[in-house]
Amino acid sequence: MTLKYKIINKKNLYSGFFKLKKLEFIHQKHDGSWTNRINREIFSGAHVSTLLPYDPVRKEIVLIQQFRAGVISRYDNDYLYEIVAGIIDKNESPEETAIRECLEETGCNVNKIAQIHSYFPAPGSSESYYHLFLGEINSFEGERVMGLESENENILVKSYKVDQVRNMLKKKKIKNGLTLIALQWFFLEYYKD
Repeated sequence: MTLKYKIINKKNLYSGFFKLKKLEFIHQKHDGSWTNRINREIFSGAHVSTLLPYDPVRKEIVLIQQFRAGVISRYDNDYLYEIVAGIIDKNESPEETAIRECLEETGCNVNKIAQIHSYFPAPGSSESYYHLFLGEINSFEGERVMGLESENENILVKSYKVDQVRNMLKKKKIKNGLTLIALQWFFLEYYKD
């Protein structure tokens, strides 16, 4: 059945780094009838491009760590391990954003890019939409700190052997959802020992 809905009222509640709006709507049920009026606050989220940086020669994955305000109420053990991600600028394609963000956040140029998937990370509360890519890069020894000063970014970047990352997954050290999705795809669909 095709998704059918009617927006009765839309109100902007907040506008800052992100936006929050309230929707009043009805939607068609699976039996064809319509719901009563429903009110929901929807977080604007973002149109985001993400990239899993992988060096196929050295068999290494580059992961980053940075401060995330969203974890303050539940998690303060360590910075989260993440892949590259950023908001897509106007007049920029998801691929262009992924390549730009990889250079900004890791210092690595993308030699080859392939689309993995696009998805809604939290459709019950957010309009966010993510594009996920695999980017072949040349990894590096040691650690570096990257990010744009203009965006207050302070990103720790490090290359990990594929087996180290697989072990991090097994030990449940990866807590970031888009990183989990990317790595599970990598190990299930892409990487062959």
